[in-house]
Amino acid sequence: MSSKYENLLSPVQIGKLTIKNRFTMGAMGGRFFLFDSRGCYTNNGIDYFVERARGGFGLIVTGSNVADLSVDPFDPVNGNPNPSAAPGLFKHGALTLTERVHSYGTKIFMQISMGPGRMRDGKSCSPIPKYKAPDQLTEELTPEEIETKISAMIKLAKLAKQWGFDGVEVHGMHWGYLLDQFAMAYTNKRTDEYGGDLDGRLTVARKIVQGIKQECGADFPVAIRLCMKTYMAGFNKPSLTGENEVGRTIEECVEIAKRFESYGYDMLDCNSGTYDSFYYCVSPYYMDNCYNIELAAQLKKAVSIPVFVAGAMDDPDACEKAIADGKIDGVTLARASLADPHFARKVAEDKLEEIRPCIKCTNCIYSNLANGVPQCSVNPNTMQERDYGIRPCLKQKKVVVVGGGVAGMQAALTAAQSGHQVSLYESSDKLGGHLIEASSHPFKHGIGRFSQWLQLQLQEIGAEVVLNKRLTAEEIIAMNADVVILSEGSDFFVPPIPGHDHAKAVVCNEALTGEKELGQDVVIVGGGLTGCELAYQLSSYEGKNVTIVEGLDSILSAGAPIATSVKMMLTDLLKDTKLNIMTGYMISAVNDEGAVVKGKDGNEQTIPADNVIFAIGLRSKPSIENELLGHGMDVYKVGDYSRVGNIRSCVASAYEIARNL
Repeated sequence: MSSKYENLLSPVQIGKLTIKNRFTMGAMGGRFFLFDSRGCYTNNGIDYFVERARGGFGLIVTGSNVADLSVDPFDPVNGNPNPSAAPGLFKHGALTLTERVHSYGTKIFMQISMGPGRMRDGKSCSPIPKYKAPDQLTEELTPEEIETKISAMIKLAKLAKQWGFDGVEVHGMHWGYLLDQFAMAYTNKRTDEYGGDLDGRLTVARKIVQGIKQECGADFPVAIRLCMKTYMAGFNKPSLTGENEVGRTIEECVEIAKRFESYGYDMLDCNSGTYDSFYYCVSPYYMDNCYNIELAAQLKKAVSIPVFVAGAMDDPDACEKAIADGKIDGVTLARASLADPHFARKVAEDKLEEIRPCIKCTNCIYSNLANGVPQCSVNPNTMQERDYGIRPCLKQKKVVVVGGGVAGMQAALTAAQSGHQVSLYESSDKLGGHLIEASSHPFKHGIGRFSQWLQLQLQEIGAEVVLNKRLTAEEIIAMNADVVILSEGSDFFVPPIPGHDHAKAVVCNEALTGEKELGQDVVIVGGGLTGCELAYQLSSYEGKNVTIVEGLDSILSAGAPIATSVKMMLTDLLKDTKLNIMTGYMISAVNDEGAVVKGKDGNEQTIPADNVIFAIGLRSKPSIENELLGHGMDVYKVGDYSRVGNIRSCVASAYEIARNL
């Protein structure tokens, strides 16, 4: 094989099943897009998986099925039926799915789950604090209920085989779900056969795989999703560094892995973290890529069955080396497969620059847990491949896009892909808009790669891009365009206080891009996401003395909701850097000494500082929309120019407008 990724692209055996390469599409949710009200696969759901097969993945794991992580007859959260409760309804879509996926040489496992336990208000192995209501304890499962769940898992696996699935993945011994709760001494206080020592706590996992093998045959592959280390300091208490672990250590997981192999499991699909330490489950951009490889390597030494690993594994070079070094057998990509369903194919063709990158915003998981719909910030038609793709235009139009930020680039690209004649005008000397300063953070490489990807796509499709050109309303009207898309974006807000233009005053983007050199002592006005991320960078990476001044009673509470992983990890990182945080204070002035702030009691104090950085937020730029109306063209506003948002909202609004021209 001539590819530089020969190990990633080589076949691997899971039991007696051959997988064509080392890329697995990881399981994710999406119940309201993938399944209908009866629990059957929708056409969108089928197309979602098939597109990843078409994109080169060797193995697809579908996601714990339909009933929101439960094998109970009805979902305790949504009321959606489980496939085994209505197998006749589920059968047609499942057979269609597996047949179409197999057309591309891809194998497919159904993920089956015993349930969420304390994570979703379900019963658990023992009375333990509920995740969302830690002041309340879960009900304890009876032995009869446990055996009913085990039987339901086995029944569903047998049906999966009948429906054409190549194997099953047992879900739940990760992220702190029910099987995790059974396996950990911290959560399992039972004294019957399902508790006690490690062997007792693994009884449920053992009975599941042995029951499946008995019903489906020894050659039917059974994988298991396995957390290698929980990073828990307690219930609802993460451990940033992994110290003071109360859950699962890697040493115990090595012993678990050995037992799983002896029980008959054919593959370990590994990750780390629980809901209590959610940033290890779904890593935000503060976390290094491939952060689980060294943990997985310890399991790999202990077992002979394949060890696949998840956790920001979208660095093909690092993955190739890890397989070559014998640390892992394959990689599991979840979010990266949302961003680009053809990730594996592009690696095989050595076209890494064409991969639409995951920016690790974790919005997909946040939106899935909140609304049952994983929304990808960079790929607006994820899980809507059939209904929300780009359609060829019936009549070509002349489209002028004003503003080359993320919304403008996405609008221009989508319009050009639809077949329209597109010209994009940007007033500065480069494309990117706010992506430029956002990607200047040392931990936000994905945002910079996304900006580069958009620019490459515009270049390849032949869209006209004009830099250093600020268009007036009169110039736009004179172009006789059919459509004008305004995407001139937003500016950082600086309050008109005394000294707002002082030499020490710095606007957030000036600090991020290095346009203004900063001193050692800085005050950041604004404790939202932008201000806190800048504070973390200046304190942790640059060693500056930082004070955050926030008018509200807590940081990270203003503006749009922040994804759970991002907020949880950034909070812990700020605690670890030990910078100064002053909540309940407003900026009054900037003077020669530094920042003058006023508390809720009305008293003022001065914080000595070399610089005072304003990170209060963004405001949409003044619109020229009204000047363009009535001149025979359709006029739209997208992105921050319409309403200040984030990358996802900017991409989504631009895509929606441009695909419907």
